[in-house]
Amino acid sequence: MIRWHLCLYRLALVLILGFITLPLIVVLVASLSPTSEVTFDATKWSLAWYGQLASARWISPFLLSVRIAFIVAALSAVIGFLAAIAVVDERLPGSAAIMSWLMSPLAVPQIVKGVAIVLFLSRLGWQAQLGMPALVAGHLVLALPFVTRMIATSLYGFDRRLDRAAQILGASRLQRLWHVLLPMVRPGILSGVTFAFVLSFNNIPLSVFLATPGHTTLPITVINYLEYSLNPVMAAVNIASMMFILAVIFLFERIGGFSAQLHGGSK
Repeated sequence: MIRWHLCLYRLALVLILGFITLPLIVVLVASLSPTSEVTFDATKWSLAWYGQLASARWISPFLLSVRIAFIVAALSAVIGFLAAIAVVDERLPGSAAIMSWLMSPLAVPQIVKGVAIVLFLSRLGWQAQLGMPALVAGHLVLALPFVTRMIATSLYGFDRRLDRAAQILGASRLQRLWHVLLPMVRPGILSGVTFAFVLSFNNIPLSVFLATPGHTTLPITVINYLEYSLNPVMAAVNIASMMFILAVIFLFERIGGFSAQLHGGSK
């Protein structure tokens, strides 16, 4: 029976890898096509479409997406960490209800959030804030529930005896926070930051309502481009974006070692 279970697990793994890998292979081949028609002849492949990515048409929205993603990741880490501490603190009454309320934005579709933010800014006469300020605010609303929950999960596993020992030894609350608590929950913080960065960088449903001319993120630029043209440069953009995201995930993993948290350990 155990062997059959192993076979099923491996089969499921192969199927998942196949579903993920095959589309990526097609996109990769399309990005290497020498013409607008996708060819599988490796002798004719070219990197010409990647050369077009160096133009301002793609560099500017890419840099804007990166800047917004970093701001959202940083703000969500700080706000999510403070909120998680408040929720996990046993002295706070109704912590479970508060956590449920913090998770409530997940129940609202992103399109509804985008429309709500636009209507809110319009009602207040803050239409000028559409663009980067609205994109940061919208992405922050989207990312905060995930980040708060990830950090709170790390805090729930924090051994309070370590904090009490540091307090007995004379450490102030700030010193205990910096030298005891933060190192212990760093995997949760970095995992939340990584998720917030990726979520912001690849976001479309919210960004399509909040972007303005001159403040257009990379995913929205891709959508706008598809309205008038369809060629392998889209595949090149997708491959380049994927490689960038993988590099960011690898960097955050090396810094925070958050994958160890998934296995119940520390790195």
